[in-house]
Parts: sequence; C-alpha cells; structure tokens
Amino acid sequence: MDISHWAHGPGGPAWPTDEKGEKIPARQLRHTLDNVADAEMTISLLAAYGIPCFPYYDGEGVTGKVISGFSGFGASLYVPETMYDDAEALLNAEIIEDEEDQEK
Repeated sequence: MDISHWAHGPGGPAWPTDEKGEKIPARQLRHTLDNVADAEMTISLLAAYGIPCFPYYDGEGVTGKVISGFSGFGASLYVPETMYDDAEALLNAEIIEDEEDQEK
C-alpha cells in the first residue's frame, strides 16, 4: 500500500523523498482543533499549494476520532521538514483583497 499521498487520497501531493529515495522527515507545523474548520481546511489549503500534510492525533485522540468523529485532544499537523518554511509562510500570509471585489 502506497502511503505517499497524505493530503486527501491519491489526488494529494506526494510526500517528497531525498536523493536516496527515502521520505523526508516530518516536522510539526502546528497543533490545532480536530474539526473541518481547523485541521481539514489547513490540510486542504496546503495540498492546494503542493505541500503534503498529515494529522497526528495526540494522546488517546485517535480513539475519539474513531468513536465520535473528532479528537478531543486536537491534532498535530505535520509537513515535510524541507517544506516547513513555505507552509508556515502560507498559513501566516496576509490576505490581500482585490479592489474590484471590494467595489461589488
């Protein structure tokens, strides 16, 4: 089973590999609530920019995810360490609105 596509199935960006073909180590990007508005939207945003991301459920969070559909402990989001700076910059970027959109 190929697990190199972390985002949302096979359509997501592949986890990068080094020159030896080994997967780049993961680095924790942030800890967030495990819900659609936080974890899933962040994963989707990063995937849209070609940055793979996966959630890790801390503590007994994976049990809560299975039983109730979300983890009460939240989720730690991980990205390849070589893409960490790009992911951080993307999530902290200032939104610039188009003047035409403001006039409508």
